[in-house]
Amino acid sequence: MLVLPELWARKYGDQLARMKVPFAIFVQNGYYISKGCAKILNEAYQGARCILTISDDASRCVAMAFPGTESKILRVHYSVDASCFNPRQAKENLITYMPRKLADHSSKVLFFLRNHLPSHWRVVPIDGLNEVGVAELLQRSKIFMSFSHFEGCPLPPLEAALSGNQVIGYTGQGAKEYWLPEIFDVVESGDVVRFAQKVLDKVEVLDAMDHFPIFDEAIDQLSKTYSAAQERQDMNAFIQSMGL
Repeated sequence: MLVLPELWARKYGDQLARMKVPFAIFVQNGYYISKGCAKILNEAYQGARCILTISDDASRCVAMAFPGTESKILRVHYSVDASCFNPRQAKENLITYMPRKLADHSSKVLFFLRNHLPSHWRVVPIDGLNEVGVAELLQRSKIFMSFSHFEGCPLPPLEAALSGNQVIGYTGQGAKEYWLPEIFDVVESGDVVRFAQKVLDKVEVLDAMDHFPIFDEAIDQLSKTYSAAQERQDMNAFIQSMGL
């Protein structure tokens, strides 16, 4: 039994189907499934015994692209070690973002912020850091700017939320399922002026508060949804679906 990532389905899926080798396809990004020959892709997805999807949005993509495969789709969750992201660390007036994500968009947002952001706030890029360094910076920051673009289930906004940040920006489509209103504020992709204004509005709200708000109930919900226990439950369901 084999599990193929979605980018390999275009190369090996139809071969495995013809050879009658049991296989599954793991779709980690529903916007990558269009890569390849349509005929071969149809054979691959129709021939798969199970199609794992990383998010509700990825499930929607597969169902739309390959009619008749709906019963094969199994939604699975990745797990995040919430203990690595403490929302109750001492917060600073920091706004963080990942410059490798839609660099043109983030540079434009910074351009529109430059003459309006109060001097006691700083924008800090998350770049060149290991996992520990990323967690440490997210735990210090108050606002995270999300520049996700066509992603299966983007991780940085989730890690930022678990670290107690207010998250502003794009969902990348896949993050819609965890975009809880207490923590997340959506911006339509490409509306960089609105993006900058929402950041400034949030800064103003936070500056007027006597303490930084931590939404424990929402954070707890996220940590349970993307937990090791949930991932194990999903993998057991996958094993059963493959008849193992």
